[in-house]
Amino acid sequence: MNEQKLEYEGYIGTVNYDKKCDYYTGEVEIDGRIYTYEGDSFEELREDFEDIIDSIIAFDEMDDGEEDEEEPGED
Repeated sequence: MNEQKLEYEGYIGTVNYDKKCDYYTGEVEIDGRIYTYEGDSFEELREDFEDIIDSIIAFDEMDDGEEDEEEPGED
């Protein structure tokens, strides 16, 4: 069995194809959380996978920035 994987920004996700439904799905685990993605074609699946990774990276960067700003300072 040839199992396909997607890789983007160092993250690796699964590729599942349901012949009966003609539909793609996949999962990627990041920091102990499972994220799913889907598409009508392999290209749509790849785009959804990359969008999820980009969103998580952007959210993490935003979170890091807010933590830096919230440090108490002396008045």
